[in-house]
Amino acid sequence: MRHDKTPREGGGPEHDSGYKLLFSHRQMVQDLCRGFLPELGARCLDFATLERAASSFVDNRFRERHGDLVWRLGRRDEPRPVFLLLEFQSTPDPIMPLRLLGYVSLLLQDMIRNGRHKPSDELPVVLPVVLYNGRLAWRAPLQAAGLFGVLPSELRRYAPDLHYVLLDEKELDLERPDLADNLAAAIFRIETCDVQDFRRLLHEILDLATREQDMELRSSITAWLRRKCHRVLPGSIITPGLEDATMLEESIIRWEKEFLQQGRREGEREGMIKGMRLVLLGLLRQRFGRLPARVRQSVEAIQSERELQRVARRVLEAKSFAELGLS
Repeated sequence: MRHDKTPREGGGPEHDSGYKLLFSHRQMVQDLCRGFLPELGARCLDFATLERAASSFVDNRFRERHGDLVWRLGRRDEPRPVFLLLEFQSTPDPIMPLRLLGYVSLLLQDMIRNGRHKPSDELPVVLPVVLYNGRLAWRAPLQAAGLFGVLPSELRRYAPDLHYVLLDEKELDLERPDLADNLAAAIFRIETCDVQDFRRLLHEILDLATREQDMELRSSITAWLRRKCHRVLPGSIITPGLEDATMLEESIIRWEKEFLQQGRREGEREGMIKGMRLVLLGLLRQRFGRLPARVRQSVEAIQSERELQRVARRVLEAKSFAELGLS
């Protein structure tokens, strides 16, 4: 969050534009809650009530402040909702607890000022969550009291003590079996992977994205992947089109040209074959959706450039893996 017309403290461009877009979708936030926020008690959450809340507030001096994202979520065991305040950071912020303390206070005051909450009622809980994807270690205290250092015992209870959840992507266990189909985890894996694993993880997230019925979410994932591809593989035109199935034929031409050029640059037949396999797997995924393990294995076993070209040319017309000789 920030004062209007003031440079943002902390979060970098990747998080500001990309992550905010991704986590503007219910499915992404739902997967984040289920996979990474045990503090919420997932069994008690009613995800049917999950909805975006206002993330811009006006303080008592009528200065507008803008947040990253705020979500409202009901619980089955509690009449009051929980508010999830998401902040995205690509650089550490040593006073993050103080910033969050101000944002939570403004959020609650704004609810009362606008009549969404009565002053006499008990306040709902706001859970601040910082998603951090920076390389440097996060050194800021995880609670506001940590900013005050050692205090005399008679003053200690007067120090504010807001706590927040830090999700440092590079410290998360992203290989847990329960995260296999979790979109938030798939995004974090790509964010933290080595370059040699990037294409494999790209295929995994495409598998997950093609299952989604929410076309806006699929479009947001595509946009984020485009930026990521250009950043990780400079000059690459590998930009999978999830928004529209009619883009398949264009993707064939574009992907094949890129990988063939890459293979020639490498000057190695092995690199060429590997690139063509990746092309074929991408085409198959767009044509048929998620690929069975046996089909992946069949493609990986093809050693002939001519055979790979033959199968790729028949993808658009084939009605099954058997027709392609991959069953």
